[in-house]
Amino acid sequence: MKNRGSEWRKWDLHVHTKGTNKNDQFSSDSTESFFEFFFRKAIEKNIKAIGITDYFSIDNYHKTINYVSLVESKLKADGSNIFNDSEINFIKNIFIFPNVELRMMPSTGVGKLINIHCMFNPEYVSQLENDFFGSIENQDRFKMNRQGLIDYGKSLKPNLIDENTLYKEGINNFVINPIDIKNLIDKNSNFKKNSIIVVSNSNNDGNSGLQKHYDLFENEAGSLDGVRRTIYNISDAIFSTNQKDIQYFLGKRLDDKEGVTEQEKTREREQVVLERGSLKSCLVGSDAHKEDDLFTRFTWIKSDLNFQGLKQIIYEPEQRVKIQVEEPDFKEDKLVIDEVKFISSDNTFSSEPIKFNRNLNVIIGGKSSGKSILLYNIAKTLLADRKILKNENPPFNYRYEFGNEFDFQVKILSGNTQSINRNDNDPSILSEIKYIPQNYLSKLAEPENKKGNDLLKLVRGLLLEDEEYKNKYQEFLNKVKSNDINRESLINNYFEIQNKIVELKKDLISKGNEDVLDTSIKTNEAKIKKLKEDIGLTEAQIFEYNTYNNELEQIEIEIRKIRSDYSKINSFHTDAKNILNELVQKKAMVLNSLEDESIKKYFETDMNIINQSLASIESSMEEVKLDSERKFISDNIFKQNFSDKSKRKQALDKLLQPFVKNQEIKKQITDIEKLVIDDKQKLSVINQFKKDIKSNEDALEYEKEKIFTTYIENFNEYKNIISELEERTKLLENDNLKIIGIPKFNFPKFKNKIIEISDGRVASYKIYPIFDEDKTASSDFDLDVFIVELKKVFNSMVETKDYSFNSKNDIKNAIKILLDDYFFDYWEVIYDNDTLSKMSTGKASFVILMLIVGLSKSKAPILIDQPEDNLDNRSITKDLVEYLRNKKLERQIILVTHNPNVVVNSDAENVIVSNQKGQNDKVTTSPFQFDYINGSIENTKPFDKLETDLLKSMGIREHIADIVEGGKEAFRKREKKYGF
Repeated sequence: MKNRGSEWRKWDLHVHTKGTNKNDQFSSDSTESFFEFFFRKAIEKNIKAIGITDYFSIDNYHKTINYVSLVESKLKADGSNIFNDSEINFIKNIFIFPNVELRMMPSTGVGKLINIHCMFNPEYVSQLENDFFGSIENQDRFKMNRQGLIDYGKSLKPNLIDENTLYKEGINNFVINPIDIKNLIDKNSNFKKNSIIVVSNSNNDGNSGLQKHYDLFENEAGSLDGVRRTIYNISDAIFSTNQKDIQYFLGKRLDDKEGVTEQEKTREREQVVLERGSLKSCLVGSDAHKEDDLFTRFTWIKSDLNFQGLKQIIYEPEQRVKIQVEEPDFKEDKLVIDEVKFISSDNTFSSEPIKFNRNLNVIIGGKSSGKSILLYNIAKTLLADRKILKNENPPFNYRYEFGNEFDFQVKILSGNTQSINRNDNDPSILSEIKYIPQNYLSKLAEPENKKGNDLLKLVRGLLLEDEEYKNKYQEFLNKVKSNDINRESLINNYFEIQNKIVELKKDLISKGNEDVLDTSIKTNEAKIKKLKEDIGLTEAQIFEYNTYNNELEQIEIEIRKIRSDYSKINSFHTDAKNILNELVQKKAMVLNSLEDESIKKYFETDMNIINQSLASIESSMEEVKLDSERKFISDNIFKQNFSDKSKRKQALDKLLQPFVKNQEIKKQITDIEKLVIDDKQKLSVINQFKKDIKSNEDALEYEKEKIFTTYIENFNEYKNIISELEERTKLLENDNLKIIGIPKFNFPKFKNKIIEISDGRVASYKIYPIFDEDKTASSDFDLDVFIVELKKVFNSMVETKDYSFNSKNDIKNAIKILLDDYFFDYWEVIYDNDTLSKMSTGKASFVILMLIVGLSKSKAPILIDQPEDNLDNRSITKDLVEYLRNKKLERQIILVTHNPNVVVNSDAENVIVSNQKGQNDKVTTSPFQFDYINGSIENTKPFDKLETDLLKSMGIREHIADIVEGGKEAFRKREKKYGF
């Protein structure tokens, strides 16, 4: 069975042919030439199923079937075939079925006449004469078969003799009562099983003027007579392209209206079922009565090309039918698995390719029948990262191994093929595929894991599957990392400043006492004055002498300051050069990583300031460089200032010489003056130290504020990234699923880190509420309150120093641990107003599945092994089934299941049945240990006792009923779901 299950194909359900009983406008000169044109047009338009329509007759259907049966023998005048082999194959594979158009008894006006169509299973055609044409009569008791119509024509026009003319007269006037059709359906189960009744949209034979059914209900609801009610109640579908009709008959009239509750929408659907008998699909056909109209309109139907396939429009009126130009459920070829193939020389596996549908593929089978093996091998062949496929414990082998001779190939719809034996480093042809192994969801959903890091990582990882948001998150991480580095640098600076203050205070003590120095200066200055007076200097000379001497003292102090400044600048130059060299290297790495040349060139120019700054620093260093004798090599401000001060000092020394002639007194004065200068320099140094201490104390407080500001900024980065990712979470709103991001603080980790550095005997941390035992990673977190408490701990550790540490720790390291980044972006998942952490394991499993599928940016296939595990039957029916029905329209799904509702009510397009020889009580002659067969759920074939290959002995529908417990009941419920 080489098929992909239910596929979308173009069906023209309403096509007249040459010789149609009414309004025959076909111009072909013969039936032969007509059918040649007819089928060429079908090939051109890619029409795969045709309803041959006529009034009260299937004669033209028989003509069509006869032509197809002889199509290989149809020859041109030169003796060559009319159709080539490919065209013949196409024609012979068209599903052709009879569509009998009937005119129902009129009700309230000729303009509102309703025709109905009876579409029949070709296998039932031989019984139609007896069950249908020969059993229905008009109001005058004439039968609806050919003889009855001739007789009815004769009763209307007794003078006519030609039977064909009488037949046409009968057809033109024959009207039936819909009650007769209803009775036939009610009494004859065979007729019901092999027919589909469709209400016509045309009130003029062959006319394209549409009758709007919904407008009829809306405008004449009170006067809608019983005849019309009966017609709609017995119908399985409607011929109409009117959007109001489509929405109304699907029970979706209120779906797009704002302010309508789900309860009101449900009541609307129930009302349609009550009043119209069932939900119904709307169909369209070309209703061609001339060649130009052939196949100009069609319906997309997703099913097998047979009558059972057509009947699926009854059971799935919305998902199986579409009226549009392009094929529905479009998926990129490169994102669809086309087929897979086992290659094993020992007949372990079937060698036949297994075909896949674009939508939902389910794998069923008995215990150990190879269901999970098939899914696993697809995953192993395509997954970029194969870790999930290996055992969790050493030696970490793959779960399934089949020897060196084994191979497994996956082909995607674009034509590319990949072998399971590719190297792990080789790229995958479909790397974005998702694989959810058995029990994976339930493990994540276990109570101990629902609040855990694995689940949080999963949610975050899914949010970041979108490249745009992944880049945003990376930018966030870069900012946080930069903040961490900055915060650590600030803490280092803080303690450097603090250490400097300590050193300055120690040095200050060694510099002497200010009062002692003041007294010494005054005493020595008095001595100098006395000596000057003793040598006979006038007041004016003493004043002049003091002026020169004071300037000399000040120059000595300034020369000391210049030396100190040089030392500071030299130290800064070294630090700045190291920092800028590091920035230059980082800049080069960033620029090399840029992919867009225009952006790269822009920032090469823009960031050149870093290189310029480095060059400027190096130039400045060169300018103040000393030689081996510690003399300046180049002219600079330090050299200039030293030179200026030295010259002035020499000048002052000369100016002072004349004032003291007596060498002994001069020596005394000079010695005492040196003491005064020395004491004044010490006082200057003490004042500078005090200034430096005050300046550093201010800087220390400022650094502390910067540390906490950076800490708060880090927290704000988490708020910002959560806000950035909010748009991504809106993808889940249609699934009634919410993800709310909250910045949280990891209290347990925080506390444990602090305990590690604390003296356990004292346990200083116990007095602070932020270390409470009951605080968890998901506890509520108020930043303002937290910062107040954090500063208290900081002060205790650093300032008052009453916090007790263990012997292995230092305060700086403790502060780095205290102010480390313990924030994280926490994602709360809510479904049906229930948070994930409070859900049952089964419900949580389903919600995690919704997250994985709903947040996935890629539309690559998703492989799921038994997603229904731990879900109760109601949850499967209500949640999982509906979810699969919606998501299969967006991406290919391949899943293993043992639940009938997943198979049947999800309306799986393709069912793969697996079997392992010897694993059940049923014998099979298949040569393979593991064997597979696939097809649609409408694929039906009663069990054939003569067929010894188990998988080929029955249809897919029968396999489902046989293998999956509750399968028969699931089919029964499906066929009653919409009112049937």
